[in-house]
Amino acid sequence: MQFWVAVFKKGIKVLECVQRRATKLVKGLEGMSYGEQLRIWGLSRLEKRGLRGDRIILSSLLSR
Repeated sequence: MQFWVAVFKKGIKVLECVQRRATKLVKGLEGMSYGEQLRIWGLSRLEKRGLRGDRIILSSLLSR
């Protein structure tokens, strides 16, 4: 289990890096912090989105 957690966290870091680069390319958002850019786009950090998805899945499993 620990191996998969480590792989998952590494994947999150890589994807987050790509997302950071992509937000830097958007005109008008250059001077803003990464958090401000995500807020404008209506996004959250990948790790938070993953946790939210886990809660949704768990909730659906428990409601059966």
